[in-house]
Amino acid sequence: MHRLRFLSRTLLALALLTVVALGVQIAAAPSAHADSEDWAITRYDVQAQAQPDGTLDVQLDFDFDFGDDEGHGPYLTFITRQEIEGDPDHYRLLEYSDITATSPSGAPAEVRQEDEGTALAIYIGDEDVEVDGVQQYQVSYTVTGIPTPGAGADGSDEIYWNVIGSGWEVPLQEVTVSLAGPADVLEVACYTGRVGSDRSCEQHAATDAVATFGQQRLDEGQGMSIVVAYPPGTFDGAAPILVDRVTWGSFMGWTGPAGIVAALVALLGGAGVVWRARTRGRDRAYLGLTPGLFPTAAGARRVGPARRRPVAVQFTPPDGVRPGAAGTLLDEVANIHDVHATIIDLAVRGYLTIVEKDGADKDTKAWDLHRATDADHADWTGLAPFEETVLRALFPGSATVVDMKAAGPELAASMSQAQAELYDRVVERKWFAASPQLVRRRWAGWGALVLVAGVALTVALGLTIGAGAVGLGVVLLGIVVLCSAVAAPARTAAGTAVLAQTLGFKKYLETAEAEQLRFEETEDIFSRYLPYAIAFGVAEHWTNVFAEAAAAGHPVATPTWYVGASSFWTAGAMESFTQFTSTGGMAAAPTSSGSGFSGGSVGAGVGGGGGGGW
Repeated sequence: MHRLRFLSRTLLALALLTVVALGVQIAAAPSAHADSEDWAITRYDVQAQAQPDGTLDVQLDFDFDFGDDEGHGPYLTFITRQEIEGDPDHYRLLEYSDITATSPSGAPAEVRQEDEGTALAIYIGDEDVEVDGVQQYQVSYTVTGIPTPGAGADGSDEIYWNVIGSGWEVPLQEVTVSLAGPADVLEVACYTGRVGSDRSCEQHAATDAVATFGQQRLDEGQGMSIVVAYPPGTFDGAAPILVDRVTWGSFMGWTGPAGIVAALVALLGGAGVVWRARTRGRDRAYLGLTPGLFPTAAGARRVGPARRRPVAVQFTPPDGVRPGAAGTLLDEVANIHDVHATIIDLAVRGYLTIVEKDGADKDTKAWDLHRATDADHADWTGLAPFEETVLRALFPGSATVVDMKAAGPELAASMSQAQAELYDRVVERKWFAASPQLVRRRWAGWGALVLVAGVALTVALGLTIGAGAVGLGVVLLGIVVLCSAVAAPARTAAGTAVLAQTLGFKKYLETAEAEQLRFEETEDIFSRYLPYAIAFGVAEHWTNVFAEAAAAGHPVATPTWYVGASSFWTAGAMESFTQFTSTGGMAAAPTSSGSGFSGGSVGAGVGGGGGGGW
């Protein structure tokens, strides 16, 4: 019973901690008054004095507008315990003391405190008295644990304070904050908005030892976090207050038989999974033949496990193997760049022409695609299904000229179908006995099932007999199954032979040098082999080789399927062309970007909370 009571409290505590992640947690404050839609704080001023010992003396002065809907008064919540990013073993504590309140406007200002576990709720007013209109309140308190010595990249001390938490249920207007420290300010920053926002406050500045901040309005659920840097040693000895987090030792039963059983399940079961993945997922090969060769007689087709053997450079692609299929065979995955390679391959083969638009910005190039109308290429019959899918996505209906930006969404929507058809293609060519994607999904499905069962077993055994570690062993086994899914697909002997030819050709594309090519004796090998280079991930080298050759005066053929704004082999044209081949003509998705001065945001600092009326 004691164990069950302890575990129940632990689970409840963890549930509450999900609300307080990143220090912007919203305390379990009572609901606002039923008729409080028009309530607002029309002025909110914070005056804080930071002491060398790490305490902050805070004075709040604000006007609460109850309008015509009466209420008892305002309430505030202050975070008292929060998780620490990068430190799973401790909580950071904030201690509040000397909390007092007055009302210059004459409203009741009695203070009632309620400990909510991870936050402190402060109710101001009298439960037997209600007020309306605009009432002024002044609240003072002392908080310990806000400064973080040595947090800056240069060792500077920081106060990274969620001075306005994101838990407010009423809007705040005319928000001003003044923070006076024991030393001159080095740097300030301020973030406002909802949790995670890095939008800067409307006002933030510093003069000597005083930092000031301002925001005209904060809507419900929005917060304000300030960052102030001080010289190293300003808060010497004022280390953050840390306490140990609740452990799962008794829940898991590591030191008893459960730990041994968990280790056996994970090790023996994992070894069995890895063995099966290696045996079932190992490529097959024709025995006794040079890699890349096929047996000439049916009786000579001895097949066994493939061994890693060196392959010879091959100067032409495997016969009858299109770039997208070659890329899928190479890494067992129908990647997006395999579809990009197919677009270029179709252009090289005359099914479309890529025309760069004049005047396009170098960072946002744009292209038109022209569909071929000649008899040999206007009819798409005879193409592989994945090739036809790509063309239909690029040229819907009877379109003959399309903007690549306009075609991009349709192509992206058809991408999964084209990738599925690439998997069908490699199975159709008998390079795989089953679709690599389907094999991986089967293994991943079993892994997920074992993982879920392990989680359920961990909870059940932990709550009943304190042996959750056994279930964790099953969880680890499920993870091993999931990880082994990558190695589960296996090539057939025919697939391994074509793979050797593909690897040999890839070696040629990634090692070719301009002086080694005989341009006068070849056709336009740049264009013919470029789609393969894209599929193999070596397009940049292949393109640079021919650009260097053109710059050196070699008679390099100019592609007819790509029309640039300037001469093809010039630096500017090559930059645009490289952009197209690397993205398939589609713009790359933007990427997003601690000290509070690097990647700071609302709520990422210390403290927080909220408030409203009651």
